Amino acid sequence: MNGFRIVVAGESWHGSSCTGLARGFRELGHAVELVGLDRFFPAVDRSFAARGARRALSPLYRSQFNRRIRDAVRRLRPDFLVVFKGTAVAPETLTDARRRGVWSCNFWPDVSTVGHWGVDQRIFGLFDHLFTTKSFGIADLETRLGLTNVSFLPHASDPLVHRPIASARSLAGKPEVSFLGRRSPGKESLLATLADAIGPERLAVWGDGWDLAESSALRRAVRGGPVYGDFYAMTIGESRINLGLLVERMPGASSGDLITSRTFHIPASGGFLLHERTEELAHYFEEGREVACFGDPAELVEKVMYYLDNEPERARIAEAGYRRCVRENRWSHRASVIVEKFRWSARGTAPEGTS
Repeated sequence: MNGFRIVVAGESWHGSSCTGLARGFRELGHAVELVGLDRFFPAVDRSFAARGARRALSPLYRSQFNRRIRDAVRRLRPDFLVVFKGTAVAPETLTDARRRGVWSCNFWPDVSTVGHWGVDQRIFGLFDHLFTTKSFGIADLETRLGLTNVSFLPHASDPLVHRPIASARSLAGKPEVSFLGRRSPGKESLLATLADAIGPERLAVWGDGWDLAESSALRRAVRGGPVYGDFYAMTIGESRINLGLLVERMPGASSGDLITSRTFHIPASGGFLLHERTEELAHYFEEGREVACFGDPAELVEKVMYYLDNEPERARIAEAGYRRCVRENRWSHRASVIVEKFRWSARGTAPEGTS
């Protein structure tokens, strides 16, 4: 089978999901041009001046990013275009791809399409197909935007990032319980309860917004801002327990998260995963054998204390979760689904049982 030519547009930093998806296509033998959003929109600090300068220059950055996508489509004549999320992608760029006969799809990774900086809602109706990482997103996109060309495709792990990494010198100080992720009200409530129960010195939290937590015990557990790439995987591996906490329901969504990117990142990095219990999680991991689960704050505290005292069981579960994840939940597995959807779309039919 000859490989396809594919243009992927989205964030290109090491550890981003978009980069993982692009690598997944390459693992399958396809040729990929990754147009990196972050190469046009520079990262800035939180100062007023830096953020103001970026806002002022955003129209220029956006124009250059879209010009690069259109140039890649014109120059490479790809079989299809994959837009990851779609921040700063202009409707005209998708219209140009369609005019050139290029099939396009969107990979949407978030709970809701509402309230995301730089995402033009008009783009969603211009794709030949959309993939959402939320099972409830299929109905949500039909209800909100009238879209029926939507499939569920979950997050995954990147073997070049999410892997066990042994280091002679600890980065994170081998924390007992860790959470890596952005602050949200639901996650803050769970972590505040845990910090009060076990003590902030036994909990380590990284990510955006945690300096604004109301709980003083939780603020004392904050180690810093986001951790990325190899050091994200290393921090997971150094933690005795890694928490899989879910984003609550947002405007424009019918549900909160049922699984998330960490659902796959943690086991693939060799970490022990203690995850919020959902029916959807059971499709990917077996509770008690490949992951551990909790259903409320009291059970969270109970399970943390139990597994801190049971290292052999914790190690067995982490090993089983790792084997399951790398066998079934890598980005190459997700990329193969997109390729198959393109093949069937090109034939004008759909595989039996797909949406």
